[in-house]
Amino acid sequence: MTLGALGIGFVLASFGASFGALYLLQYLYRQRDRSGADWFMGNMASVAVFCFAYGAALLVSDPTLRTALGAISFVCVCFMGPFFLAFGLDYTGRGELIRTPLFGVAAAVPLLTVVFVATNPVYQLVWADFQLAPVFGLATATYTVQPWGVFALLFSIGTAGVGSLLLIGAILSYGPLYRREATAVTLSTVPPSVGVSVWLFGLGPVPQLHLTAPLMLVHVALDAYAFVGTHMFATNPATQRMAEQTGLESLSDPVFILDTNGQVVRVNDRAEALFPTALSDPLPVALDAALGVELETLRETGEITLGAERGGTFAVSYTSLTDQSDAAVGSMLVLYDVTADRQREQQLAVLNRVLRHNLRNETTVIGGYASLLEADAADPQQAARAGKIGAASDRLLAIGEKARTFERLQERDRQPTSLSVSAVLSDVEASRSAVQDDATVEWTVTPSDLRLRTDPTLLSALLGNLVENAIVHSEASDRAVFVSVTEAPDGDVAFEVRDDNERIPDIEVETLRAGDETPLQHGQGIGLWIVYWCVQNLRGSIDFEYDDGNVLTVTLPDLTE
Repeated sequence: MTLGALGIGFVLASFGASFGALYLLQYLYRQRDRSGADWFMGNMASVAVFCFAYGAALLVSDPTLRTALGAISFVCVCFMGPFFLAFGLDYTGRGELIRTPLFGVAAAVPLLTVVFVATNPVYQLVWADFQLAPVFGLATATYTVQPWGVFALLFSIGTAGVGSLLLIGAILSYGPLYRREATAVTLSTVPPSVGVSVWLFGLGPVPQLHLTAPLMLVHVALDAYAFVGTHMFATNPATQRMAEQTGLESLSDPVFILDTNGQVVRVNDRAEALFPTALSDPLPVALDAALGVELETLRETGEITLGAERGGTFAVSYTSLTDQSDAAVGSMLVLYDVTADRQREQQLAVLNRVLRHNLRNETTVIGGYASLLEADAADPQQAARAGKIGAASDRLLAIGEKARTFERLQERDRQPTSLSVSAVLSDVEASRSAVQDDATVEWTVTPSDLRLRTDPTLLSALLGNLVENAIVHSEASDRAVFVSVTEAPDGDVAFEVRDDNERIPDIEVETLRAGDETPLQHGQGIGLWIVYWCVQNLRGSIDFEYDDGNVLTVTLPDLTE
């Protein structure tokens, strides 16, 4: 056979489509971590093999080899549609459907076709009456496509159509963001579908000529435009879909949806109101262009401060978005307005500085003059009044010292270490005796060499305040506190502090358990607050009982960090 110009062009077009598909295949390989990329690689591989096998078959006159190449091209067409459907599902955020029995049925059709094609010489379930029918100098052939072959080809066209509908849905749902890419890929399914239909139903003057192969040039060109020209995987509808499933529209705070490249691809109304100028351009836009700060900086600082006219200070919440197969499809930023909280922190900082710098000085002055008045007063009643002033000044000064202690404890990082419980209690006893030499602190530790891994500073503050609280509220002449320490069966250590004082008021206990001070429920001192905070920070618990005296039991575990 001598090839005519039309025949040469047909073969070259087939090979050209094959090489174009191979180029796209290697490009997609670099994008294989993106949603849908691996499935579209399967589609492109099917296109590449089909075009090459059919182009080569047109040059082969040997019946056996010609039949084999025809079988390969037939099978590849049957795989194209299911691969494209899987791509559409995964790309639009519906990848979980690929792992359902329904999609298993879709995958079974091309797989069964492989089996039936391999056994076709015996059972002829796919085609029959194969014979060469050359045209334009090409080794074209005619044969009767059997019912399964018709079904498999139409099924491939149908599944490709469903995949196209998914992409059209992305266009309609998400506006211009994916319009160019999804439109190009959707249109790319038309030429091969038309080519297969024309060949299958014997339409046109040359029914034995499979127009699908040269039409694949258009298919590959449109796909190349979508994936290479417009960077289709740079943005992904799966990002939008996962954002919707996280309740994007239900959030009243500003929300930014980012793709895997950190570009803003969607925002809610609150974000648009907060950044009207930066978000006036069509999406996607770079995050730093919209917010004026890089994503990594936001994640490190956890906050962003805007001009007063735009809302003040916002805490940043970052959440990764993944599809049902745990593949990353983007992320979500939520900005929470913490302006009022930061203002309160500033106010507290100012008040704390006043407490730190002024309270101590002024109470020292008050106490000094009260001592002078008490010493110089001739009238015993006046001397007693001056003494009360001095005592009140001392109590106020003690409160200031405790407030500073509480601040220091909160600012320091917890530093667990293995320590001797007996040594800690010995230090607590010594420090209390130095301040209140008329009080007795008795303690026992069982076993005597008991050790606990915890923060020594927090434990000392905890026990010291418990002991002090028991001593200062005692009205007995021989004030005493009893501390017993035992090891629980689960390895925790229980510290029992017992006194013979009046019951701690229920309102004090309720206040601590509520974790807050209210206008009707005031703690009378901050010693127990320091105790409660230390217990919480040491991951322990505290129980209050009364048995001819208050019994406070603090249970602490070993800390690993």
